[in-house]
Amino acid sequence: MKKAFGKLGFMAWFALTVLPLSGAAGQAAPLVVETRGGVALPVGSFADGDALGEGTSQGPSMGVELAFSGSGRRTFYVGFSQHRFVCRDAGCRASGRYVATGFNTGFRFGLVSRGRFIPWIRLGAVTSQVESPGVGSSPDGVGHVGYGGEAGVGVYLGAWSSVALNPGVRLTRVVAKLPGGRRLSMRYVVADLGFSLAF
Repeated sequence: MKKAFGKLGFMAWFALTVLPLSGAAGQAAPLVVETRGGVALPVGSFADGDALGEGTSQGPSMGVELAFSGSGRRTFYVGFSQHRFVCRDAGCRASGRYVATGFNTGFRFGLVSRGRFIPWIRLGAVTSQVESPGVGSSPDGVGHVGYGGEAGVGVYLGAWSSVALNPGVRLTRVVAKLPGGRRLSMRYVVADLGFSLAF
């Protein structure tokens, strides 16, 4: 457990220190703090057949991101998020669920450079640890660190001088292991709204 969280801590430190310096060297990059909330929807099952991971359905998604943007169209982001999925089959109790918690980091590219309406695309890497309380045949606790990627689209809507709304949709794929070592291939769409505050 300590080893797994050690890996997550290292990735967070690397994303917050090394990557912003290399991606925005020599630029006075403003900092944007963004809170996000929405829904996570599974794309198919997280497992094949009648194994654990069948019968998942949508649940709430929440997160916070830091964004560092320079004078161009590229913005570096690093975030922390949690997604919850209800488990309805494969021996799950009524309260059974998967809880995926982790970090994401990558770049967002604006399709235009100025204006109050800036469409964007984003590509990034994701880490996740999964808990499975109430899921049949799965021990309690936190699983191993899983790795994957994400791709998304959205639009940055300037509301006031330092405040913006940032709705978006992204597709994520992560391969993770539950407590006890059972493997999940998680594919899900996150549709959410970000509230951004620039400094």
